[in-house]
Amino acid sequence: MSDRQEQTRGIRKLSNMSQVESRKCPCWQIVSAGLALTLTAGNAALANEVDQEFIVDTGSIGKSTHGVVHSDQFLELGVPTANSLRIEGEQSLRMGKLDRAIMVLQRSVEMAPMDMDGRILYAEALEKKLIKQKDKRDPALYNFVVKQWLFVSKNAEFADQGMQGFQHLYKIAGTVPKKFEKEKKFLERVLIREDGTEKVILGKKPTAPNL
Repeated sequence: MSDRQEQTRGIRKLSNMSQVESRKCPCWQIVSAGLALTLTAGNAALANEVDQEFIVDTGSIGKSTHGVVHSDQFLELGVPTANSLRIEGEQSLRMGKLDRAIMVLQRSVEMAPMDMDGRILYAEALEKKLIKQKDKRDPALYNFVVKQWLFVSKNAEFADQGMQGFQHLYKIAGTVPKKFEKEKKFLERVLIREDGTEKVILGKKPTAPNL
């Protein structure tokens, strides 16, 4: 075989190797990786843009002296992640330590606003606190519980979570959002004044305003 033929075979071999390598990392893989990064960034932005009305300091709600634990105080608890906080809050809720559960779950929701499991536990703890106020229920707590269950019903990851949100809304407010009804419009229908002029009656269907 001549030198020229050897060179031609060598060039073809290198060309084939290049094609094989290109198949190992095709363009669609690069595009997929880019889309994954974009979706991840989008989800993070969504979590950061959650309406702050749904995550507030609950210290003044329900006349609680415990309220929410602030970041600098939370080091004492030694539970650094949202998942650990959710587990801690669920255990406290089962043991009947309601204020402790609200305190821990509040922080869990702050750390992971779109975690529906944590949000549901938080809403359940707040609802239990509202129900226990038999003599005079706090209207601010009532409004906040309604907002939590509305958030769950509208942003649930799974159908059963969304249904749970609607069921609790009906239990507390006596109604659920109508078809195509915006969240703002629904809240205008069901929320009550927080100055004490309106009595909190759980499950009472709101009446239409006089025109």
